[in-house]
Amino acid sequence: MSSPIIIRAPKKQPPEPPCLISLLPEEIVVDIVARVPRCYYPTLSQVSRRFRSLVASPEIYKRRSFFGCTEQCLYIAISKDQTSDIHWFTLCRKPNGQQFSGTTASDHRLVHIPTLPPMPMHGSYVGIGSNIFVMGGFCNWKITSSVSLIDCRTHTAQTLPNMPKAVAFPVTEFIDRKIYVIGGSDTLSPMKSPSRIMMVYDTDTEMWQLRARPDWEAGKKWFSSVVIGGKIYMRTYHNSFVCDPNDTSCDRDEVLHSKEWWSACVIDDVLYYYDVRENCLRAYDPKQRAWGVVKGFEGLLPVACKWSKTVSYTGGKLVLFLQKTEKTEIWCAEIAVERREGGEIWGKVEWCNVVLSGNFHIMDCVAVVL
Repeated sequence: MSSPIIIRAPKKQPPEPPCLISLLPEEIVVDIVARVPRCYYPTLSQVSRRFRSLVASPEIYKRRSFFGCTEQCLYIAISKDQTSDIHWFTLCRKPNGQQFSGTTASDHRLVHIPTLPPMPMHGSYVGIGSNIFVMGGFCNWKITSSVSLIDCRTHTAQTLPNMPKAVAFPVTEFIDRKIYVIGGSDTLSPMKSPSRIMMVYDTDTEMWQLRARPDWEAGKKWFSSVVIGGKIYMRTYHNSFVCDPNDTSCDRDEVLHSKEWWSACVIDDVLYYYDVRENCLRAYDPKQRAWGVVKGFEGLLPVACKWSKTVSYTGGKLVLFLQKTEKTEIWCAEIAVERREGGEIWGKVEWCNVVLSGNFHIMDCVAVVL
């Protein structure tokens, strides 16, 4: 006689304990998440709807500012073929600040922001705090005087008072709570009828002021600008100038113009730009009125590039975007610069890899604080 078969009921699994953080009061959770680096926010947003809503809320950024946990973040204006509308991307960085030479394209990448509307072509952009101001450009092949404000905390846009004059291709800088929109073209051609005016926008009163500059050369087209020591350094094809917005003086600087600087940035009152012809990072010190070449990373960056864009970053660093001549890839490198004894400036490549593939063109790069 066979022995009876004993069927035992399965043991009940103990219920999973609730996530401890979900038991905390809302204000405590906000304070905890506010201290977390933003590079982890995409991961946090996948945990639950609560976290997805939290990392996108204005409150989290208020607390980050209160705790001194804000970070510089890069927003990049990109066109498909330099004739279509502008779309915004942001540089998504690898968590933990990992630095190694064998990075792949997935370690750092440019990510499209779908909630932001297309922006005018050949407008001008300036980052102030957590916002980006977009001024002028072409809308449906018509020059516009429109001004938009992008809130990078919520990735939403709103309209602001129009500029006094419609222009495209202006250069724009921010000094003492005022935005200076300089030059630009008032025709469909960037090289014809350049505007001989300066428009000043007070970010506190939201009012515009128009300043005519009849002393500027006829046909002058501004190509690049930076701010050093409260003065605006600007370049045309034929000259470079240093302008003081307070007394409206504008002096020619022949030493500065001895190099074809373009898409430059400033770190510790030194101008930096990448020379794609000579494959080197150049530095201009306005106090010494001298150019130099940043040393220390020869052979670590792509060569044979057709354009470059630089933007200053936190902690004495700059971010460099490059596109190789025969490839549809945008490269990005983070470079730390320091001045050593003897006055030489040295650089260290923290990382360098492809961040976007395709026939794209970077129109501008803007740093904001989040």
